[in-house]
Amino acid sequence: MSAEYCPVCDSTPRVLVAIIHPAMRRLILELLEREHGCWEARAVDTDLPAAIRDLAPDLVIIDSSAFPECCCQNVDGFPRDRVVVVGPEPDAAYMAAALRDGAGGWLARDDVAERLSTEMRGALGCVHGPCPTPRQTPHHHQSVDHRSLIR
Repeated sequence: MSAEYCPVCDSTPRVLVAIIHPAMRRLILELLEREHGCWEARAVDTDLPAAIRDLAPDLVIIDSSAFPECCCQNVDGFPRDRVVVVGPEPDAAYMAAALRDGAGGWLARDDVAERLSTEMRGALGCVHGPCPTPRQTPHHHQSVDHRSLIR
C-alpha cells in the first residue's frame, strides 16, 4: 500500500519569508521551524526578485503592501498562487483583494500563529493538518536553525 505523494510532507518546500517587520519575520521563521522540519525557510529583507531567481522557492510569504507587484517585476513570473500574503488587519477587503489578484493564501498578522501553516499547505496542495511525523524519503532534509538565516 503506497501513500499518495504530498508536496509538503514528503519533501521540504523552500520558503522565502519576505516580511518587512523583523519581529514578525522572526515569529514566522520560528513557527515554521517547529513543524517537524517540514519547511526550509529563509528570510529575505532586500532584493526579493533576486532571491526568487537565485533560491527557486516553492512558496513566498510576503506583506500585503508588496503583492501582487512581487510576482510581476523581474521574477520570471513567479506564480501568484504560490504566495501567501500577510495583511495588516483582519479585513475582508484586504483578503478579497489578495485572493482576487491570485494569491495562494491570505491571513492577517494577528492570525499568523494560528493560520500560517494551513494557508501555506493549501497553497502547495497539502491536505494534512499539522505536519505528521516526517516520512524519511530521499527528498526529506533535516531541519535547519532558521534563526541563523535572518539578516
